[in-house]
Amino acid sequence: MHKVVLFTLVLCLIAVVNCGEMIKPTLTLEKTEFAPGEEIKVTFAAPSSYTENAWVGIIPSETPHGDEGVNDQYDIAYEYLQKQTAGVLTFTAPGQAGSYDFRMHDTDDDGKEVAAVSFQVKVVTEGAGFELEKTTFKPGEEIRLTFTAPVTFGPRAWVGIIPSDVPHGSEDENDRHDIAYQYLEKRTQGLLTFIAPEKPGKYDFRLHDTDDNGNEITHIEFTVK
Repeated sequence: MHKVVLFTLVLCLIAVVNCGEMIKPTLTLEKTEFAPGEEIKVTFAAPSSYTENAWVGIIPSETPHGDEGVNDQYDIAYEYLQKQTAGVLTFTAPGQAGSYDFRMHDTDDDGKEVAAVSFQVKVVTEGAGFELEKTTFKPGEEIRLTFTAPVTFGPRAWVGIIPSDVPHGSEDENDRHDIAYQYLEKRTQGLLTFIAPEKPGKYDFRLHDTDDNGNEITHIEFTVK
């Protein structure tokens, strides 16, 4: 009787091990378009034979497929699987619009790419806007800014006061010149309170989709005098 039980346990163990080894590496997404800075959840499955440092990374789609070492040079973000055979990994969409892949690798030690899924990052402007009760303020005066923002914006979308002579478009450039700023923290509408700059001149409130090399989405001008 004991031999039968032991034999059965061995068969069960072999079945479990074989099942883990037979899992096909896969990556899946619930959707394939995201806004810069938006949260992305990628579902994965991986064989149990993979090492702890098997990893999934975000790679620009133009990067040639196959070589783990090449992907490692160009990854924007990554997570190790740590011997997990299934689960969900959470990433943040890149700040720049474009085509990207999630790519899985069996190890980070001269390994190989074993699975991939593509997605697009697109700048979203619909639903973004500002309103001011007036456009001229005294130095140090309180400014109440009403805003709306797309629901896809991440928590680090931000609004800043930028001198109007700073060229428009680049979040990184605006970040270098901002006089004051506030994060939206996933709010899609509301009221932000700022203090007008002490130096007279022309300024903008500028909205950005993320603070990680993102994009300027919209702006409104005001004057301090």
